[in-house]
Amino acid sequence: MKKICKNFVGLICLLIAAFLCSCTFGPEDEETLLLPDNGLRFRAFPNDMAKNDSISANLAHGITMIVHPQASYELSFDIDPTISKAPTLQLFKTFPTPDRPGYYSLVKLNNVKASVDSGRYVYRFSCEGNSKALWAATLEQNDTYYLGSTKNVRLTGEGSYSDHMSLNLVVVGDVESYLTFSVDELASDLLAAFRKNYKTITIDTIHVRYANEHPTLGHKFPLSEPWIAGWSSDDILVSELGGWPGIENALDMVFVHSIIDEGVLGYANLFSGNMGSGDGSTVVLGALVNSPLGLNVLNKSEIIETAIHETGHFFGLRHTTSTRGDMKAWGDYSVIEDGFTDTPYCEKLLASGLLKSQSEYDVVDWKMPRIRTASKVDLKSCEDVSNIMFPTDAELENAGFSEQQLATLRASLMLYPH
Repeated sequence: MKKICKNFVGLICLLIAAFLCSCTFGPEDEETLLLPDNGLRFRAFPNDMAKNDSISANLAHGITMIVHPQASYELSFDIDPTISKAPTLQLFKTFPTPDRPGYYSLVKLNNVKASVDSGRYVYRFSCEGNSKALWAATLEQNDTYYLGSTKNVRLTGEGSYSDHMSLNLVVVGDVESYLTFSVDELASDLLAAFRKNYKTITIDTIHVRYANEHPTLGHKFPLSEPWIAGWSSDDILVSELGGWPGIENALDMVFVHSIIDEGVLGYANLFSGNMGSGDGSTVVLGALVNSPLGLNVLNKSEIIETAIHETGHFFGLRHTTSTRGDMKAWGDYSVIEDGFTDTPYCEKLLASGLLKSQSEYDVVDWKMPRIRTASKVDLKSCEDVSNIMFPTDAELENAGFSEQQLATLRASLMLYPH
């Protein structure tokens, strides 16, 4: 498995930190500098409610965190009653090293002191930079790494952006000749379904664009040829089509002929945080799905439900029940469900070993699929089967999102610059 971070290169440059990110913190003391020393294998995302034992176990020696500009954050964990003093949170900004892929340089940002709230240590900080960033954190106490427990770690974020968004359906290559409905009909029903399901945010409108008409990339996407994501391009999300000129801040849903991976109906990056251009800026949807017996054409409802499901991942919703594929992708077998108290999970499905048959998820880009599977588990017996974030297409009526999922969707949208 690829490692997110293998090593650290370069010196800590305190003098240039102010030029790299304009940030505000709590009180600062002169403390011993403790660089992460554990390889930074685990990453915390804002408003992720999943119980992540690996984050808790590694916080003192180093984790990474995704942070967004113009947002305030709280990192918290349960107080260890056996240790009387709170540790100091040390924050670093990470920078990829251009000539050494997978390696990072670090710049020390600041130290943050804890406050106490309901039996938890709480560390508050904010960043007023202009782009999403990857920060690292360690815990220091008495000039060494904190030795106490750090159970139930939570990273929460509150953003300042709008709770409105628009959709952009990008048709790539020959899709319509395989459909029993028009793209315009799909777009109209897609808009209605998003407005029905995404109740805590406002969907302003939906645009329809054709990749062959892109002002700079159109020549790459001829309308006469089917586009198979993962075969026609190394980038399975076709993210170069994200940030469509003139509607850069819409959510771009790339609609292709099919996805090369068997049984996969759609993909999105979990906790994408990118409503613009570049990596992770798109959700990909297939009009057909690969199966052991060949290609099957999806109906309109299946495509729409996949769009709603994958967009949930884009805004930070995990599967209600983790699959073995999810765990293998994250390299973390401690995350078995999404952490919401109003979404049950299915122990039978978890124990079934459900895993993608042809490929594994990308452990760097955190791509999450909606899959069709011939699982031996009786899916109808799963309490979470009707939730839109159930990991497989169970071919049952969709009951939408829970209240806690809806709250997270809105919080994430307001964190993401758009």
